[in-house]
Amino acid sequence: MSLTEKAISGAKWTTTSTFVVIIVQFLQLSILARVLGPTAIGLMGMIMIVLGFAHAFLDMGISNAIIHKQDTTKKELSSLYWFNLFAGILIFVTIITITPLIVTFFQEPQLQSLIYWASLIFLITPFGQQFQALAQKNLKFDTLSKIEMGSIITGSIFTVSCAFFGFGVLSIVWGQLITAVFRTLNLVILGWNKWRPSFHFAKRDLNDYLKFGLYQVGDRTVNFFNSNFDYMIIGKFLGPEALGYYTLAYNIIILPISKLNPIITRVAFPVFAKIQSDTIKLKTGYLKVINLLSLVNFPIFFGIGVTASMFVPLFFGDGWAPTIILIQILAGVGLLRSVSNPIGSLLYAKGRADLGFKWNLFKTISLVPGLILGQYLGNIYGVAIAMLVLQIIFSSLLYVIIIRKLLGNCFKEYFRSIIPSLWISVVMASILILINNTIKIESLGWLIFTVVLGGFIYISLLMIFERKIVTNLKNLFIKRGRDQKFST
Repeated sequence: MSLTEKAISGAKWTTTSTFVVIIVQFLQLSILARVLGPTAIGLMGMIMIVLGFAHAFLDMGISNAIIHKQDTTKKELSSLYWFNLFAGILIFVTIITITPLIVTFFQEPQLQSLIYWASLIFLITPFGQQFQALAQKNLKFDTLSKIEMGSIITGSIFTVSCAFFGFGVLSIVWGQLITAVFRTLNLVILGWNKWRPSFHFAKRDLNDYLKFGLYQVGDRTVNFFNSNFDYMIIGKFLGPEALGYYTLAYNIIILPISKLNPIITRVAFPVFAKIQSDTIKLKTGYLKVINLLSLVNFPIFFGIGVTASMFVPLFFGDGWAPTIILIQILAGVGLLRSVSNPIGSLLYAKGRADLGFKWNLFKTISLVPGLILGQYLGNIYGVAIAMLVLQIIFSSLLYVIIIRKLLGNCFKEYFRSIIPSLWISVVMASILILINNTIKIESLGWLIFTVVLGGFIYISLLMIFERKIVTNLKNLFIKRGRDQKFST
């Protein structure tokens, strides 16, 4: 099977897995929101801040270094494997040690036992990390997708069951642990059938990987604050209930980015790494990725903004009404991030994690005063508006600071790659708003009708005015046997 065919097959399997995961996680979120309420969801948001920060250090960027480096030896892999296990133990001990400080920061005593439980994940995950990286490097996305689906479904069933039995926030924590155990066991079984680490460890084996990975750790750490400083501000100054509303809104918005984008970016990174020295192919591939992601994400985020007032009461209950406006504001953030997000695949493929670190450091320095000001002026809504304004600025600067530096001057091509999906999504949303303002019906049937109508309008306009894009997509995903240059 050629590189093209492997990548397309990987994208198809990842797509199947993604849609299953989105449905399962949305149903889980809907049930937990009704059963547990805003305060419990807010407490989980605080826990996720801790876990998210620790995850930035878990493998020290080694997984991406393994994918990037094309001549890894078995001795190096063994040393890296044991290093991952040691890092997991160190992170676990560190979290246990600093938990009292975290509890003091948020002024929430309930967090202590919850964080102790949640930190166990760092003793589980490292056993399977390297096997996942190797499978990803070899484009084994079919197997990885099956493991992901099984893990999420198993964890979600356990989480919801515990919630109904009255275990509160612990239901979510335990569910994440079960998910991690299922995923890790399957990754270990997958990996050990191909290769098993020996009892070999040499510090020199780590040098090249840590040099590549350390910038990623810095990048991830800074990026963590980019992604979570809003949670920290709301949790510290406004409390768990306000954070619960914001967490629900943010999770709804981030779901398409975190699940749909990897369909392409997980495949793009190892493929980009293989063609990293060919700038022309790399530029063509990156622009196609942006085009494809905008085609998928733009109508979704416009649709979420239009239908938020309908689906929030239906799926989460009337008690979550404050999230409606938050969702509508954050939909703009999600839309812009959906086409900024793939920059990581390009940076890592080119071995420029240093540039990513500097970019995220700049964003963090800008975010801190902006979000504090937003919270001061308008509580959770002020934070959401500040996020949107800052994201507009960041998206505008991304091309100038990074894309042009790596791929050369390609502003016209970059702009052309997103404009078709943008204008068609605007037209679609405008028609839906007009219809819903004229016919005010609140029911599941009307919500489904609105979504289907929006999809029909979007696809119809795409086929009428952007026929070339539709043809290219057909060639990419259907005509697999044709010999074509791969660039996504």
